[in-house]
Amino acid sequence: MGYDAAALQRFSLKIFADPASAGAPRTIIPVFHRWIQEHAVPGLLIDVADYTHLVDGPSVLLVAHEANYVLDETAGRPGLSYTRKQPLEGAFGDRLATAAAALIAAARRLEQDTSRMTGGGVTFPGNEIEFAANDRLAAPRIADTESALRNELAGFGARLFGGADVEVRPLDDPARLGFSLKTAETITLDTLLSRLE
Repeated sequence: MGYDAAALQRFSLKIFADPASAGAPRTIIPVFHRWIQEHAVPGLLIDVADYTHLVDGPSVLLVAHEANYVLDETAGRPGLSYTRKQPLEGAFGDRLATAAAALIAAARRLEQDTSRMTGGGVTFPGNEIEFAANDRLAAPRIADTESALRNELAGFGARLFGGADVEVRPLDDPARLGFSLKTAETITLDTLLSRLE
């Protein structure tokens, strides 16, 4: 069985933070708790889990019904990820844009909410986003699937990065099929969001 864009509902997106701005993950825990109280990001927000004792992986998890938001330090690269759990309407490209908009809006809120912290807040250059499929049945790791998904993501990257040259590279993860989309120039999160409307 090959790639089934209609069935691919479970996936993750990660936007990378400036490593110098990331600070101590533990400082994000009260921020995520405040998000629950204020309904600060899309979704039914439920709880916060502290994984700061783990090295090289998820640090702080904001659990929502529809998706999880995670302060993630996998491979020593800090960022914010969004892992979709519930189905979305529309074609795969539309679902991808909806998830990316939720992620980027949360990253923008994180920039704003941490800006008052001692030493400054988390910032996102906005020039790299990572996609990983979390469904091996809808997106098995085979050549045909990889090629089809690469083409879909290249089109998405061109939209997100405003037609700039986009480097599309497969993830170095034998367990999941995914790609990194990167462009050379820094782009504001507001600009990225405007391209997903």
